[in-house]
Amino acid sequence: MKTSLSVPRGFDFEATVKSHGWYSLPPFSYDVSGLKHVLMIGDRATTLCIAPRKKNALTIEFSSGTKPAIARAVRTILQLDEDLAPFYALTDLHPRLGYARKRGAGRMLRAPSAFENVIKMLLTTNCSWSFTTIMVNRLVDGMGARAADGLRAFPTPEAMAKKNERYYREVIRAGYRAPHLVKLARAVTKGRLDLEALAAEGDAEKLRDDLLELPGIGPYAADNLMRIFGAYQHLGLDSWCRARIKKIYPRVRDVDAFANKNYRAFGRFQGLAMWLDLTREWHEKELSPKEEQLTL
Repeated sequence: MKTSLSVPRGFDFEATVKSHGWYSLPPFSYDVSGLKHVLMIGDRATTLCIAPRKKNALTIEFSSGTKPAIARAVRTILQLDEDLAPFYALTDLHPRLGYARKRGAGRMLRAPSAFENVIKMLLTTNCSWSFTTIMVNRLVDGMGARAADGLRAFPTPEAMAKKNERYYREVIRAGYRAPHLVKLARAVTKGRLDLEALAAEGDAEKLRDDLLELPGIGPYAADNLMRIFGAYQHLGLDSWCRARIKKIYPRVRDVDAFANKNYRAFGRFQGLAMWLDLTREWHEKELSPKEEQLTL
């Protein structure tokens, strides 16, 4: 089946897809045919293929589900409802960020469910991107439901809740993250935790506090989840960000102090401003294989 979806003025498909490394983690995949994601609609796995049809529209092919449900998922994945005009008003005259409006950069690719985003972010903590990729692949291959084309969706909370800590340690090789994966999945399944409502929280500081209460989610993971959820008040500095700042601004000695001062003028958008500064080169040329390994 096929449907189309209009996009906001200035939207850029590739800039959004390649905003960070989620596009290379299953059940996402990206190639010349477009962006694919396998999502659950009810109890069925459905493969979406999203591609730009023309400047102001997308074409979406899907194997099952209703057009309204598919459209909602795509709007979430590509952050189509985000109003970036106030952000662009701050970046237009900036020497390094003036490219943002012209390139259509600023929207963050995200999974259609908050659960998938939280689990993936947990699996980025204290490890290389290559190991994150391995763990996510094991989760999807081991517990994800199959779509009609054989591709697998991200595991549901119910599927993950059935597994014990030993499974996550020995099969997924999640290490210290294993008990956190169990706790998150079981809390969602038993109704003690509503991640979708949490992600929609309008108060940024309450959102951060709530994220920090989640098993295994510290300041780095919370701040980067906030950026995916559309709250940009915190920088989310990690080792990769610090290394990028040192490369772009080689005279900087105290990276954290510099970052807090350098992006403060962007107010509630400072986390997004920093991210677009550090990833500017991604949008100026084709990504090299090495650069494609970089994530949040």
